[in-house]
Amino acid sequence: AHSSVERAALIGAVKIKNVPSDDTFSVCGSALKKVLDEDKAAGLIPFFFCATLGTTPCCSFDKLLELGPICNKENIWMHIDAAYAGSAFICPEFRHLLNGVEFADSFNFNPHKWLLVNFDCSAMWVKKRSDLIGAFKLEPLYLQHHHQESGLVTDYRHWQIPLGRRFRSLKLWFVLRMYGVKGLQEHIRKHVRLSHQFEHLVLQDERFEICAEVVLGLVCFRLKGSNKLNEALLKSINEAKKIHLVPCHLREKFVLRFAICSRTVESTHVKFAWQHISQLATDLLKTWEQNHHQQ
Repeated sequence: AHSSVERAALIGAVKIKNVPSDDTFSVCGSALKKVLDEDKAAGLIPFFFCATLGTTPCCSFDKLLELGPICNKENIWMHIDAAYAGSAFICPEFRHLLNGVEFADSFNFNPHKWLLVNFDCSAMWVKKRSDLIGAFKLEPLYLQHHHQESGLVTDYRHWQIPLGRRFRSLKLWFVLRMYGVKGLQEHIRKHVRLSHQFEHLVLQDERFEICAEVVLGLVCFRLKGSNKLNEALLKSINEAKKIHLVPCHLREKFVLRFAICSRTVESTHVKFAWQHISQLATDLLKTWEQNHHQQ
């Protein structure tokens, strides 16, 4: 789960437990069931589960069709975090990744991540808004107004911890009006095409390996070798200041992440980035080989 889930647990003063993922870095039903049984046997009361569509490290997708029925049966609130990948669901060809969303109690995605909306803009859907309002509603006299019981006004102060909020929906409305559905779909599809182009370039170089399935606009890759070697490669890439990469750990492996996210990115930029990475890798491997011989 995203670090924000852990922070929410700190705010709520509750324990959090990670559910192990499978070989594709996805959480499946059997893994969740095992953790729930262990927790209940220890006298704990599981009440919330966060599934992820498009995990931060490698853009993997939890198996909602397995997880949802378990959560519903156990009366566990299932939240779906689709912060990055949610924007891709504007394209019909990616909506199969949503299968099982009907079991969710809440769902969020961030249009500012991949839908051309400026930071910050996070959209949330909740199945029963009364659950949120029941938890947060306070009615001091200075906040009461004549329309609050009419049913015509939605007071978002009852939906959240902060009292006020900015008019974030306006900038999303402008983006939808400016680009339209087709324009936004092409934006997403272009990035996915470019990520597969980068994946193809990586696969052509036997020194490198792809570390996770490329589904959307993220490519996880590394040099075949030690974590220290890949840490050194990342350091040289970022110190050169021509492109910037952020790493992750997958099964104890130090992995580089190439994210396609700029509105103006083109195929030429992808080729340039790969040529740059490849040359730095060549220089690094040459240095490492020389150091090895000296030792």
